[in-house]
Amino acid sequence: MIVNKKTAKRNMTILAITWALMGPFSSATNVYSSLYILELGGGPLEVGIIAMAGMIVLAFSRLIGGYLADSLGRKKIIVPMTIIYGLAYLLYAIAPNWTWILLGSIITSLTLMYQPAIQAIVADTLPPKMRGRGLTAANTPSQVVSLAGPPMATMMVSFMGLARAMRLLYLMTAVIIVIAGVLRSMLVETYASKRAVGTKQALKDYIDSLRLLRGNLGKLALVTSSTRSLYQMSFPFAQIYVVKWLGISKEFWGVVATFMSIESTFTTLLSGFLTDKVGRNIVMALGYASGSLGLGMLALAPRNNPLYVLTAMLIAVAFVSRPAALALIADLTEKDVRGKINAISGLLEGNLSGTLSAIGGFIYSIYAPLTFEMASILLVPLVIAAWRVLPHGMIEKR
Repeated sequence: MIVNKKTAKRNMTILAITWALMGPFSSATNVYSSLYILELGGGPLEVGIIAMAGMIVLAFSRLIGGYLADSLGRKKIIVPMTIIYGLAYLLYAIAPNWTWILLGSIITSLTLMYQPAIQAIVADTLPPKMRGRGLTAANTPSQVVSLAGPPMATMMVSFMGLARAMRLLYLMTAVIIVIAGVLRSMLVETYASKRAVGTKQALKDYIDSLRLLRGNLGKLALVTSSTRSLYQMSFPFAQIYVVKWLGISKEFWGVVATFMSIESTFTTLLSGFLTDKVGRNIVMALGYASGSLGLGMLALAPRNNPLYVLTAMLIAVAFVSRPAALALIADLTEKDVRGKINAISGLLEGNLSGTLSAIGGFIYSIYAPLTFEMASILLVPLVIAAWRVLPHGMIEKR
């Protein structure tokens, strides 16, 4: 199916609007999500278990979503799953204890089977030479309005207390995501397939798609999955570490999150521009390097030193690798397998991330700084791999 300029503009506009709607509330709940689990009777180990369950379920739900995106079409998966995803957030809002957060994590991960379809419709829509900048342009409104999330969460927690504030934020998140799902019904389908839907056919299609993971595409999946897993092992515990271990107030952690959000908005724009100019691999390497340095600094942070914490976290997000990674996977995949390739990559990423989330919680329970030390050290070879092993992107042949 050929995507004309009018369709491309419509789809990217709708996606930009829905991302912008969801952005502030997603960023607001992320500021204190791990501390909320502690409020509900959990601990660092439970934070890791919840993350593990969500990531592993998401890994397998993406397989279903990726297959359906390449069989039924992108839109038929995106719209209903977005709406159900929003409704599932009500569990977070009414949770009496941390086990409800675990259940909510599993259900929301199931509904996020629409993620491969989103990635596929974006790749279908944007021409190769515009993927880095196009993705950045579509995400910029969300990045900008998301700046309101951390200060909103900080003020609500300051006035209402953490638990009450988070319940209200999750309720607002549920409503907004449902609205976004309804708006996504206006997307124009970019891929039509007449293939039959069935278990045997799905298995055959995935086996065929696995053959494509040889060479550059396989290297990309391994590098991005490993990096995401190390982030998942460390970043969810940063807010607990800063508040409970380093003795920084919850309110100042909100200030840190606000500055991180502001910085990432500008660095995402820069990364998107550089992705199309200097190469996908270089931007990815820069992103991983800043993450490694920032996490290493956080592991060495002295107690009761807010400015040091702020500096470490700002360095950790000084470069954003996501636009480059998404652009490169689009460069290396054909249109009729994009959903499945995204799903297979997600399977690898989800299982690794889930496992390392639980390991991160276990390590944190033994000695908190070691969680960030290990992530920082293990990111170093991935910086080198991204720079030296991965291709520049569209300018090279698969």
